[in-house]
Amino acid sequence: MTAPASLTVEDISFLNRLVDAYADAIDRRDVAALLALFTAEGRVRVQAEGGPVESSYEGPAVSGLLSTVAGYDRTFHHVGGRVFEAGSQDDGVRARGRIHCVAHHYQRTANGPVDLVMMIRYLDNYDRTADGNWLIADRQVVVDWTELHPAHPLRRPRPST
Repeated sequence: MTAPASLTVEDISFLNRLVDAYADAIDRRDVAALLALFTAEGRVRVQAEGGPVESSYEGPAVSGLLSTVAGYDRTFHHVGGRVFEAGSQDDGVRARGRIHCVAHHYQRTANGPVDLVMMIRYLDNYDRTADGNWLIADRQVVVDWTELHPAHPLRRPRPST
């Protein structure tokens, strides 16, 4: 593989849409949409930076990520700061990304609803397909910290009769 000398504006735009589509697929629990974002051998690892791998999913098993959010009533992943760069010819990586995400995990409990908030960094490697699209080849999910808050769901007023 040879890496591009630099990423074009179109490359950056496509990579932005790719990381947004990942968050959307997780929040909608959409297996087909999730798998379409990864190379055939794509891999996701949940792992502290430099630490042991807590869980790993490869190829079609990437859909197993959805089991990690299945216990929550809903999730909301907000993707924020993103930095993309061309990869290196030495290691065969075509592009890299560092993405920040604040992920809310809403759950009803016996003590009332709660929101588990995770501050996440995605450390990605991307491959460019023959048709010029980009896919995730490897994603390391680094959870830097979590917070647990009571949640206050919106109460809609009852229609007047």
